[in-house]
Amino acid sequence: MTAAASHAPLAGAWSRARQRFFRHAPGDDQSVVLRHSRIYILPSRRGWTMIATIVVMLLTSLNYGLSLGFAVTFALTGLVAAALLHAFRNLAGIEIRPLAASETFAGGRVAFTLSASGGERMREAIEVRAADAAPFVADIPVGAPVTFRLERDAPMRGRLALGRVTLSSTQPTGLWRAWSYVHFPLSGIVYPQPEPGAPPLPRGLHGHDISAPGQGEESDFSGLRDYQSGDPPQRVAWKAVARGAGWYTKEFDGAGGGGPLPLEWAALPRGLDVETRLSRLTAWVLAAEHAARPFALRIPGATLPVGQDRDHRRTALTMLALFSPERAP
Repeated sequence: MTAAASHAPLAGAWSRARQRFFRHAPGDDQSVVLRHSRIYILPSRRGWTMIATIVVMLLTSLNYGLSLGFAVTFALTGLVAAALLHAFRNLAGIEIRPLAASETFAGGRVAFTLSASGGERMREAIEVRAADAAPFVADIPVGAPVTFRLERDAPMRGRLALGRVTLSSTQPTGLWRAWSYVHFPLSGIVYPQPEPGAPPLPRGLHGHDISAPGQGEESDFSGLRDYQSGDPPQRVAWKAVARGAGWYTKEFDGAGGGGPLPLEWAALPRGLDVETRLSRLTAWVLAAEHAARPFALRIPGATLPVGQDRDHRRTALTMLALFSPERAP
């Protein structure tokens, strides 16, 4: 037996123990009821102070033989023990389930929604926390579920998981902190950030090409805009460049053409990196939706046929969000 094979059972046991006690991986079902095996309790800072005080009182009573000191010490010990039981009961039996995860663009925040119900007992000051999300604290009334909303920062495109959720409480006395972990397979989608000032939409499949030789004169000139990398040379305002006025691109009415829009990875300028390509395609998807134009999307490894509705837009943005740079040619 090799050394790796001998360590495999120990590694597996350690992994299972970490999953059971700390819930590092999303292994919970759609609904979780907090039982005694999932609840952990330790004294709070106030609780440690109380325990230390009781120990000092006990030692003092033993040293001086104080009957009243023993009575007070044992009474406080019973109070601390009763507080432990009530802290456990404040969490035990809570049912928590995942509801939904929102969508956003890179740089925004993804909102995760959870529901918790307390059954036949009132639950006081239940705190729900997940990763970098701000904690949510609320009472759970009898027979009525409470919705918790947790928001996480989404700096990068892709899939953003909620991660491990911690439910905790220090009620009723604040002497004990009881907590439990749950980890649902709940994640939101983070779309690429749309490119600011993206070039106009490409021409439609059934329209004329304003960039083709001789076509610019057939449309009405509508003005100039700042030059964008990838604009056709035929549309550059060369007279303005020659005067030293800067780089501009001519715009014409009807330049987009008619029919469905082909949004293709291969049609983008070769000098653009992967993230810039995704940002430009994202901007075009939003522009096509705003203009009520049907569009098709083709990126390496995935193709979306022509469509035009909210689900079509969401599918296209999800394709761009989950695109792997390894698929880029």
